[in-house]
Amino acid sequence: MKFVYTLLILFFVAFSGNANEISSSIKILQPLDNSRYVGENSTFVIEIIDKEIDTIVISQKNNKIATIKVDKSKKTYCKTIVLNVGQNDIHVSSYKNSQLIDKEKRDIYFLSELFEGANEEDAEDYNLNYYHTQENENKCKSCHTMESNIPTDGNVFEDVTKTTCYGCHNGMLNTKNTHSPVANWLCLECHNGEVSEYNLDEKGTSKYLTPSPISNTCALCHDQIEAWQTNPYGHGPVNDGHCVRCHNPHGSDNEFFLRKPVWNLCTTCHSEKASGKHVVSSFVFGRNQGAHPTKDRKDPSRPGRDFYCSSCHNPHGSKGVKLLRMTGTGVFGVCKRCHQK
Repeated sequence: MKFVYTLLILFFVAFSGNANEISSSIKILQPLDNSRYVGENSTFVIEIIDKEIDTIVISQKNNKIATIKVDKSKKTYCKTIVLNVGQNDIHVSSYKNSQLIDKEKRDIYFLSELFEGANEEDAEDYNLNYYHTQENENKCKSCHTMESNIPTDGNVFEDVTKTTCYGCHNGMLNTKNTHSPVANWLCLECHNGEVSEYNLDEKGTSKYLTPSPISNTCALCHDQIEAWQTNPYGHGPVNDGHCVRCHNPHGSDNEFFLRKPVWNLCTTCHSEKASGKHVVSSFVFGRNQGAHPTKDRKDPSRPGRDFYCSSCHNPHGSKGVKLLRMTGTGVFGVCKRCHQK
């Protein structure tokens, strides 16, 4: 009798599992659960199983991020969303006639050293995963052309919506300032599938990898990088080739494609300057309350611009001590930029 009960239980479990599989209306092909990101954009690739559903909603903490209207003739949908720093619980729900049919979740982690709320220790349980492998792309080939049609000769498309990458990654354009290669969808200029010193272990994981450090790639257009790296006084991220530590290579709402506004970006690493005051107190006016301001003023040396850290310091390197915008070791030389007397 015990044997019969065991068979019945096994049958019930197996039947239930199949029932759940059959009833599932969607399948998230990308990202995988417990994925780790080093950039803030995540492209969700969603396969439709139940052709009767009419709406897909992507949400986080009960807030809608995106809504997709389902076309019965289309099987796979892509949507790029912006992640929060740290841990993200992203829910993908399917609806039919406004009724919830199904819901799937992805637990993913955006690791950024520039923002609070994320650290390497918390991210250890998450894995770097890459979508553009042959196995994954085979799932899309019935509807999509997965081979890149992006030119590698410097030419650009008259209609960028016709590029292979645009259909899934058009969310990259949702910033105030867009980097020229992105605006023209010259993705392969940087995403060449190559690796370098810092990411050798990623070789072969995706055909659209970028080398790390990235500076040699950036230098193909920005020819001043080599000169910056040979300055007698260098900045760590520049000398290490980590341009993307400060700049977002796709685009940003901040000037110069910076990941944060200038003052906020600098004080992320140089937190001792975050009081907003700097320089020796005995050489500044009493109205500054004992120190030189580092923000909330206009820059006398650069009309029309605000005063902040880079008014005095060159973040890319300098021939002057302490990255000051001058030559030599006499620190007061930089003062003359604003104080003519």
